Amino acid sequence: MAVVEKTIDILGDDAFCERIIARRLLTGDPVDIYDEVVQSLRNYAFYRMAGVQSLKLTKLKTVNTYACANITSLLSLELPECTTVSDSAFRGCSGLKELNLPLVTSTGSYSFVDCAALEKVQMDRLATVGTGTFQNCKKLQEIILPRASTIMNAAFYSCDVLKKLDLPSATQIRSNIFTSSVEELNIGPNISSIATDAFRLAGAGLVINLPVAEGVISGAPWGATNAVINYEVPYSGDVPMPT
Repeated sequence: MAVVEKTIDILGDDAFCERIIARRLLTGDPVDIYDEVVQSLRNYAFYRMAGVQSLKLTKLKTVNTYACANITSLLSLELPECTTVSDSAFRGCSGLKELNLPLVTSTGSYSFVDCAALEKVQMDRLATVGTGTFQNCKKLQEIILPRASTIMNAAFYSCDVLKKLDLPSATQIRSNIFTSSVEELNIGPNISSIATDAFRLAGAGLVINLPVAEGVISGAPWGATNAVINYEVPYSGDVPMPT
C-alpha cells in the first residue's frame, strides 16, 4: 500500500503519530510514504507510525523533534533536499541500514541515536554533528562526513564496530566523542580546539594523526593517555577533503 499526498506542504505536530490515528490507519500491509510537496515534518509528525517501510519526501527541508522517531519498521529514507535534522528526529529507527543525506548541514542532539542496524552514513554537507547524533549505533562501520567542522559531545559514543574516523574539515572536537572501538583518527588541517576529555573513553590502541605541531592545541593528550599521537602529519584519511 502506498500513501501519496501532493497538496499538503506542512505536516503539523503529532499529525500521524501512533497515539492519534496510526493504529487505525496502518492495519496489515507495509506502507511506503511518497510525497513531492511536503517541506516540513513538525514535532512528532510520524512518531511511532507502525508499518512504514520507506519515506521518500523529495521536497522536504526540515525534520523536527521526534518527527520520525521510533519507526522501527523503517528500512529506507530518501530526502534529497533535506537540510536540517532536529533533536531525536530519527531516534530508535532500528531498521535503517544506510543514510545518504546529501544536503543536511546540521543534526540536533541524538538525531539518530539507537539506530541499531545502521551500517553506513554519508552526509557530504554536514557541518555540525550534534550531541550524541550517532550514539548507540552498534553496527556503524563507515561514516563519510567531509565537511564536518564541529563535533559535539558523544557524537559517536558506543558505536562499537567503528574502527576508523576521518574528519578532514574538523575545527572543534568536544567531549567523549567516541568510545574504545575507534583505532585510528585522522584530522584535517583546520583543527583549532580539542576538549581536554575528547578521547577519554578511547582504547589503548588509538592512533591520532594530527597536522599541527605538538603544543599548538592545548590539553593534549585530550584524555587519550595511552594513545599514539603523531604530530605534523598531513591529512591522509579515506574521506577526501572537500574542494
